[in-house]
Amino acid sequence: MKRTKFGVGLVAGILMVLFAGSAAHAQYPTTGPTTSGVIPEVTVVAGSNIDVKGDHCPPGSTVTITWDDGTVLATTTAGADGTFSATITVPADAEPGVHIVTATCGSVQQFLKVNVIEPGTPVATGTTLARTGTSNIGPLLGIGAAAVVLGAAFVYGARRPKHSA
Repeated sequence: MKRTKFGVGLVAGILMVLFAGSAAHAQYPTTGPTTSGVIPEVTVVAGSNIDVKGDHCPPGSTVTITWDDGTVLATTTAGADGTFSATITVPADAEPGVHIVTATCGSVQQFLKVNVIEPGTPVATGTTLARTGTSNIGPLLGIGAAAVVLGAAFVYGARRPKHSA
């Protein structure tokens, strides 16, 4: 009898391992490479000012910040730690849509996505939440059902009267 319970438990454990869903991981939309791995994005109206910051530049190097058409928006110098900051003005004639601002210092390029909107367009504040979990719950329901059946079998086996020989 103990072998049967052990065998049933072993089979149930193997089935759970085989059909278990993977752990949930936060899934952030990636937009392209920069030195940090994700291009930050801001939403503004044409003619607005934006504070641009970056790092990983050679210390003391000239940082040139350009609009996606090549127009130079600002020039600054990287600090001793390789960081820089500048305030740029989005061109007043910028078309609505996503534009890329590029900060170049030596061989390093860093990017900022600028979403230009029409004046009066509502802007969502905050950040996008990470999507966690899964959209495929079938295996998880199967595991849950198997666990309930296995638990019921153990309870039944433990409460069943023992026959004496």
